[in-house]
Amino acid sequence: MNKSTKIWLWVALVLCAATTVMNAFYGRALSVVIAVVSLAGLCILLFARKKAGYVLMCVCYVLSFLVGVSQGLTGAANVAAAIIMSFIGAVLVPGITWLFLRRDWAALN
Repeated sequence: MNKSTKIWLWVALVLCAATTVMNAFYGRALSVVIAVVSLAGLCILLFARKKAGYVLMCVCYVLSFLVGVSQGLTGAANVAAAIIMSFIGAVLVPGITWLFLRRDWAALN
């Protein structure tokens, strides 16, 4: 794994940790659980260099998208805005991570 990939994974780890703290602050227990599992996936990817970490992270982001949309449907917020924001949040980190990992994918365990 090259240096730029490691740097991005550290940035993603910090972003995910910040999101976890924010969700905990707002009392979003399900989102906190999903974010903690996503953090575990990022750690598996960064430290153990296993493909399973990326897959776990992607599953968590799909679940996060579904939770975000369901919270948008039940809340007072604009449904379209909730769907768009959940989609951006669910695609951004895994997408950027894939752009960094695609060259190193075969080298991961």
